[in-house]
Amino acid sequence: MADLAVVGHIAIDRVIDSGGCRRQLGGSPAYVSLVARRLGLDAGAVTKVGGDMPAPLLDQLRGLGIDLRGQVVEDAETTRFTLDYRWAERRLSVESVCEAIGPEDVRGLPSAVLISPILGEVPPETAHAISADLVALDPQGLVREVRRGGSIGPKPWFDVGLLRRVDIYKSSERELRLVAGEDDPWRGLGRVLGLGPEAAVATRGAEGALLMTGGDRYFVPAYAPAEVVDPTGAGDAFMGGFLSEYLRGGEGPWCAAVGSAAASCVVETAGVSMEASAGELRRRAEEIYDGAVRL
Repeated sequence: MADLAVVGHIAIDRVIDSGGCRRQLGGSPAYVSLVARRLGLDAGAVTKVGGDMPAPLLDQLRGLGIDLRGQVVEDAETTRFTLDYRWAERRLSVESVCEAIGPEDVRGLPSAVLISPILGEVPPETAHAISADLVALDPQGLVREVRRGGSIGPKPWFDVGLLRRVDIYKSSERELRLVAGEDDPWRGLGRVLGLGPEAAVATRGAEGALLMTGGDRYFVPAYAPAEVVDPTGAGDAFMGGFLSEYLRGGEGPWCAAVGSAAASCVVETAGVSMEASAGELRRRAEEIYDGAVRL
């Protein structure tokens, strides 16, 4: 059994940037598995894909250790996103959404679970049915809604019952505002942490991350990558690094440093891939950790 299960859709991403257009693997399970395997852990997926998933992407998933047996809905379409980076702010739209993940799909999971939907595919009844020793949440797909023409926009979300069952919370600073309803990120993290999580993180891209655990606050810097080739999946890579160390008993600031290092490694290549070795990832994490500040 995997060390960690990631609950959320695997996707096919159409990425548009200054270099043109390409289709590639997407979704939190793929990026988390990539980082976890690089750090010596196995992450499986609780997901749904359609019968249209291309064979090369299925092969790539197998290479990541993701077993899709029983999770392919032959008469459905795989979730497909378009991510357009030609603008100052990324534009996100959806082409298709696969079948939702049901409560019956989340039975018999490993002791650690990450709930990380990309567009509402983990309904409340499914999220509340998850039972594990460690439950982590990335609410990225809970604060999105589909608008005219398939464009994706933000929406508020706050589920007290689920947040009370979560041990680790991570979102971007913008997503945190939609969850906690607070403009100040520390107030937002405090509101989330007050419901029960052991640690709450707000990522800020190149400006690092904010971590609150217990009564302590930390600023964890980002690592400047050699080149940003593809920013897709950086947040998922962060969570993969964070949880890989947390499951080994790492303290919060170190886990966040590993997460930040993992994100810097992933954005240096296109898609779900990483050229950096585990040793290079940890070297970056040590540099980041040395720069972390308790506030």
